Amino acid sequence: MNELEEHHKNITKGARIVGAIFGCVFVCVGFLVLGFLWSQPFGGFGSPPLFFRLFGSLVAIPFVAIGGFTAYSSIMGVGISKSNLITSSAISTKQGSYTCPKCNAPLSDNVDVSPHGDVKCAHCDSWFNIHHE
Repeated sequence: MNELEEHHKNITKGARIVGAIFGCVFVCVGFLVLGFLWSQPFGGFGSPPLFFRLFGSLVAIPFVAIGGFTAYSSIMGVGISKSNLITSSAISTKQGSYTCPKCNAPLSDNVDVSPHGDVKCAHCDSWFNIHHE
């Protein structure tokens, strides 16, 4: 059993029920908006113009899609994909592999890195760039 399947087994039934309720509410809101916008007669008094129907549909369709996915994934207990777990574990292992080029000390976990990748070694106080290995 991989880590992702083990993580999904640890999700409680209460959390799944709450996720399913949120998803179903979003789906219902989306369908209600779509139904109201397109069930009104065209050109009638108080009916929404075509622009509002199209714009409202563009807002309601993501509600239906995201709510449906949330409800489905909460009920079935599945995630987005296994690639998210692989990339996050690969990043975390790569973080500990940086070492100082002068003293060969490993980079600590709570080190501050500049946007350009400059780091100060906590052991010998020398500066180096992690992007230019």
